[in-house]
Amino acid sequence: MKLMRFAVALLLLIAFASVSAWAAEPTQIEKEVKDWLNVYAKAYEKKDLNALMSMIAAEAIFIDSSPQGRYVGTDAIKKAYEAEFPQIQSVVMEPTWLSASTKGDLAWFAADLTAKVDLGKAKFVVPGRWTGVLEKRDGKWIIILSHFSYTAMDEKEEK
Repeated sequence: MKLMRFAVALLLLIAFASVSAWAAEPTQIEKEVKDWLNVYAKAYEKKDLNALMSMIAAEAIFIDSSPQGRYVGTDAIKKAYEAEFPQIQSVVMEPTWLSASTKGDLAWFAADLTAKVDLGKAKFVVPGRWTGVLEKRDGKWIIILSHFSYTAMDEKEEK
């Protein structure tokens, strides 16, 4: 009986130690994902197409809520950015919530954000939700899947 209690206690200790070691890893990954998202948001705000494209896998798939809304591969994604950027004076993205996890060289995130959009003639505040999957290649995170949607049907004009 004592041997059984010892074995159970040992198994619980090993399980707890494994969970504790595993739980420490997402903190660093979450930081890396947040850093990646901040760099991506800043590049988008600056309309820095080269910086953005360097963060996107060649085989990436982007989905958004626009009528055409499906972009497969960097050529299609680049064309979408090239069409979008001339219409925008500025965009400032402010994250309001983020959750990120990882397994090996893959990380996934879900984020709520508010985008302040200036089209020149009109300014809008657009709440949105962004989910994605990143892969670490050669020590660098790149996005392989992105989905963006609006969390409200109508845009509120800024005053």
